[in-house]
Amino acid sequence: MTTINKAIIPQQKKAGYANVVSEYIHVIALLIVIVAGLINTEYFYNPTATAYYGFCISVLFFVIVSTSLYLTKKSVVTIKAPLFSFGIWCLYILWHYFTNTGTLVFTIYSVALYFLILKATTLFSTPTFNFKLFFGSIGGIAFLESIYCITQYFGWFKSQNELFDVTGSCINPNTTAMFLALTIPVFLFLFQGKYKKLFFIGFITILIALFLLKCRAAYIGATICLIVFYGLEHNFISWLKNKKNKVAAKALFILCLLIVIPVSIHLYNSKKASSDGRKFIWKLSTEMLSQKPITGYGYGFYSKEYNLFQANYIQKGKATIGEMENAGYVITAHNELIQNAVEGGIIGLVLMLLFFGFLLCSHYDSKIDVGNEWDNSLCTDTSIQSKKTCYNLSYAGVITFLAMSMFNFSIQNVPVMCMLIVYAAIVCSTIKPLRIPAKLIFLETNKILSILSKFFTIAISVCLIYTLFGIAKADSLNKKASLLKKERQYEQALGIMTALEPHLNKNSDYWENYGNLYYLTHNYTEAIRCLNKGKELDTSPVLYLGLGNCYEKLNQYPAAIVQYEQLVNLKPSKFAFRFRLMNAYLQNKDTVNALKIAQGILALKPKIASDKVLYYKEKAKKTIAFLSIQSSK
Repeated sequence: MTTINKAIIPQQKKAGYANVVSEYIHVIALLIVIVAGLINTEYFYNPTATAYYGFCISVLFFVIVSTSLYLTKKSVVTIKAPLFSFGIWCLYILWHYFTNTGTLVFTIYSVALYFLILKATTLFSTPTFNFKLFFGSIGGIAFLESIYCITQYFGWFKSQNELFDVTGSCINPNTTAMFLALTIPVFLFLFQGKYKKLFFIGFITILIALFLLKCRAAYIGATICLIVFYGLEHNFISWLKNKKNKVAAKALFILCLLIVIPVSIHLYNSKKASSDGRKFIWKLSTEMLSQKPITGYGYGFYSKEYNLFQANYIQKGKATIGEMENAGYVITAHNELIQNAVEGGIIGLVLMLLFFGFLLCSHYDSKIDVGNEWDNSLCTDTSIQSKKTCYNLSYAGVITFLAMSMFNFSIQNVPVMCMLIVYAAIVCSTIKPLRIPAKLIFLETNKILSILSKFFTIAISVCLIYTLFGIAKADSLNKKASLLKKERQYEQALGIMTALEPHLNKNSDYWENYGNLYYLTHNYTEAIRCLNKGKELDTSPVLYLGLGNCYEKLNQYPAAIVQYEQLVNLKPSKFAFRFRLMNAYLQNKDTVNALKIAQGILALKPKIASDKVLYYKEKAKKTIAFLSIQSSK
């Protein structure tokens, strides 16, 4: 062995160790991102804010670490169709923000998602990346989440939401259920390696947790996931195309219909009120789209704009009795295609469809074969079948996400969207890059441009982290002020709130809390100012209720009536809102409208019978009797 060779071998070993350490750092950082999205706590005013801050900040730290490790290393920039379309979509969201038709919260979220898919794609393209370790870790996270759900069912741990017995680590059981449904492809991959029995136990716990969480979208997603994955594994499409199987294919299709139709009817009727409510939401949302078809109402403003539209629809008397019963305060459309069309218009919808379309078309562009030049970019296992399985599980994950997106919220569902990005990045790592024109080839190979782009990425990430820490700190103080309010330490709470406005001036929760504090200190004028600020950002019934209370305290009953009328239009089935409106009409000596509202209270059927409902109906009866006597005099 020559002296040169003796010198090279230690260097190669050192480089190998460095690569292994770098890979483990990346895997741990990526797992932290996934876990962060699952955490909901009472530390912030809204418990789900923990997942948002944790996810965005951990993603940006992941980006900084990943970029810094290869800062001076020359890297070839490749452009892939899904990444390019996703980038244009994010730029469009950014444009909405700079034109004051998009929220800062959603804009930062979209930037974090784009950075994550870019870095994850690069990471998964590394020939030495250990997918078995990564998927095994995700399986472990899913298993722990499932165990937590099961222990909540037995009462060993308290649910995150008093309305549900089982929620997992999230306040919304749908969030946990959809996340678990998206981890099923991982277990299907792990079944093909060692420790099958161990992973099978984990898989069973997930199925049990899904059953306990009672999320129909997750049931649909899990079923479709199994069909797509095993369909790809066993080349089901080729079997269907074979003319010899024509009769069998028709018989299978009929059998599927015989199963799907009754199951669909059962799922619909199992939560009929919820199903009818979503149909009503989709109906009104499509009507909204016709009013702003090109650019939409703005990202992050769906809830505000929809509720105003619904209230106007009900006020004009267009709603049927069934629609009135199912109408309520709405946060999401429970259908991502519809919500993105409303928020981003046709442009936003097309960009979204392009992203998912390119991912789905990758099945034809990503044939993992021995002859392919990119066939070693997916798994450390040299088995071609294992590589195909990695791709197939990711493809199944994307379709599972899309299926659930048709019936529930998913893009703003942090852990669910995180899993989509992981699967999309794996799919992207197998796709051939787009061909760049010869005149622009320098963009791929120029080292200076590569370094500058990395510095730019780090700079943006640092700025966003600084912004997020500022918002998160202010949000935690808003929560602290809320706790002080409960302890009746109003002056101390107001002292905290004053300094938070620069960070939370676009946060409706801040203005709601601020307004309530002023109301409790009898400063009704300032309370009205704060609550109206909140109303510019959101249509939460709490804001209208607070304003109505303030106007009543100031004896401004006509103004209070306006707020209560809107409350009734926002949620017609709420007895308390109708009762307040009736009393406001009485105080304003408007006996005609007071009588109408009282009659409406008597005619309204409660969703759940309660003592409060009986109280409101009894008061309405007395009001009708009193007004009848008055009119007869």
